Amino acid sequence: MSNLRREEESLQHTELDVVDVEKGTSSSVPSDAEREGTAHQNELGPKLKRAHFFSPLDPAVAEAVNLDAETVEYTPEEEYKVKRKIDNVVLPLVICRCVIYSFQNNGNSGNAHVITAFNENFGITDNKKWTLALSIFYVGYCLLEMPANVLQRRIGANRFFFLSLTFWGLASLSFVYAKGYGALLALRVLLGIGEAGYYAGMIYYLSFWYKRHELAMRVSLCMTGTYPGAIGGLLAFGLVRAKTSVLEGWQFLYLIEAIPTLVMATMILFFLPPFPFFATFLTPRERAIAQARLNRDHKPQSHGGMNGWQGFKAVVTDIHAWMFMTVYASCNVGVATISYFLPTIIAGLGFTAINAQGLTVAPYIVGWFMVIFQAWHSDRTRDRGWHIMLSCFVSFVGYLILATAVQESVGAAYFSLFLVIGGLYSLFPLVMSWAANTFAPTSKRGVGTAFIVSISNCVSIASPQIYFDPEDSYRKGHAISAGCVFLSMLVAFLLRMRLSRLNKRNAEKLDLMTEDEKASLGQVSEISDMDPRYVFMT
Repeated sequence: MSNLRREEESLQHTELDVVDVEKGTSSSVPSDAEREGTAHQNELGPKLKRAHFFSPLDPAVAEAVNLDAETVEYTPEEEYKVKRKIDNVVLPLVICRCVIYSFQNNGNSGNAHVITAFNENFGITDNKKWTLALSIFYVGYCLLEMPANVLQRRIGANRFFFLSLTFWGLASLSFVYAKGYGALLALRVLLGIGEAGYYAGMIYYLSFWYKRHELAMRVSLCMTGTYPGAIGGLLAFGLVRAKTSVLEGWQFLYLIEAIPTLVMATMILFFLPPFPFFATFLTPRERAIAQARLNRDHKPQSHGGMNGWQGFKAVVTDIHAWMFMTVYASCNVGVATISYFLPTIIAGLGFTAINAQGLTVAPYIVGWFMVIFQAWHSDRTRDRGWHIMLSCFVSFVGYLILATAVQESVGAAYFSLFLVIGGLYSLFPLVMSWAANTFAPTSKRGVGTAFIVSISNCVSIASPQIYFDPEDSYRKGHAISAGCVFLSMLVAFLLRMRLSRLNKRNAEKLDLMTEDEKASLGQVSEISDMDPRYVFMT
C-alpha cells in the first residue's frame, strides 16, 4: 500500500509539472468561458474542410480543446458522466469491430478446417499445407503494422478502421467462391494486410480516451478473442449443417460472418470519432473535461511531437520495447496456434468434427471470465507485472497437462484447454496496456505498440509450424508452447523489477534536486519516459 500511495503522490506531482504554460495559464484569473472549458473552442473559425479522404485532421481543433482543458473546472460527478458517455459511444463500436475481426480470422479458419468439404475445396491434403496457410497470414500483417499506426494518426481512427474493415471484409467474402490451394494462400495474405494495425491501433486509439489505470479493463473488452471464439463455435456448430444447391455449410460460415464486417465498416466511418477533440457526441465543455482528465494523467497528443521515424528510433533503442516484445511474442506462439487448432485438438480426443466445434464454446466462456477478472483486478490494484505472471503460470500448467496427459485422459486434456485459453487470452490486454502505460510521449507510444505487435507476429509466422506432430496428438507442439509461456513469465518478472527500480531511482533523484534544478527540467506539453518525473506503472 505504501508503494501504491507513493506512486499516486508521484503521479499528482507529475500532473502539476506537465501543465503547459501557453495562453490560458493560471497566472491570470480565468474567465467564465475558460472555467467552462469553451473559450478557445468558441474562437475557432468555420470548420476546415478536408481536401480528400487522406487529408490530416485540423490541428487547430486539437490545440483549442487542449487549451480549454488547462482551465476547465469540473466536479468528480461531471468527470464520471463524461467517462460513462465515452463508454456508451466509443466502446461498443470498438468492441464490435474487434469481435468481427476475431470471428473471421481465428474462429472461421479453425472451425472450417475440421470440415472435409473445406479441405477438399482448397486442396489441403496434409498438415503441412494447413500450417503454411496459417503462417502466410502474418507476412503482410507484420510488414504493415507500423505504417498502419502512422496512417491512423494522420487521418483519424474512423477513416483508418473503415479502410481496413472494408479491405478485410472483401477478402473474407472472397473465401465463399475461391477454390484451390493457391487461392487460399493469396486470400490469407490479403487478410493479413487488412488486419495490419488492428491490435496496436486499437490500444493506441483507446489511450486517447482513458487514464492509464482504466485502460486494461477496456482493452480486455475489445482485445480478447474468447467471446468471439465461443460465439463462433456456436455459429459453426449450426451453420455447417446448412446446405443448398449453391453453397456448402462452410461457405455459409464465411458468408454470414463476412457481411457484418462491411456493414460495420460503414458504421465506424460515420459514428466513431477520430479523436476526443473531434467527438461530436460531446459538447465543447465535455470535450474539455475529457481532455483534461487525460492531461492530468498522461497528456496524450494526437498531433506534433516525434514523427514516425523519430518514434521508431526511440523505440528500437529502448530495452523496454524489446522486453515487451519478448513477453508478447512468447505468449503469442500459443495464441497463434490454439485458436486455429482448438477444434482439431478436441476432434483428436475422439469427438466428431461437428461436436468438436460445439465443445470449443465452454473453454472460451470460462476464459472470458478470467480475462475480465484479470483486467479488472489489474486496473484496481494498478499492477500489470504480477497479473501477467499469474496468467502465464495458468497457461503453462495447461500446456504441461496437454503435453503429458493428452493421450492418457480425455477429461484432463479437455480441462487443460480451459487453463490454456484463460491464461493466454488474459495476457494480451495486460501486456499491451502495460506497454501503452510505459511508452511516452504519445508519438512514441503509437510506434511502440505497433513495433511490439509487428515484431512479435514475425514469430507467429513460424508459430503454427510447431504443431508438426498430429500423429502424436501435438504433444511436442504443446511442450514448445509451454516453454514459450514460461519465458514470457520470466521476462515479465525481470521487466517489473526493472521498472520498479527506475521509479525508485527517479523518486530519489527528484528528492535530491533543488527547486531551480527541477525548474530547469522545463514545462513540457507531454513528459517523456526518459524524464525523472515520469512514473512507470509496474
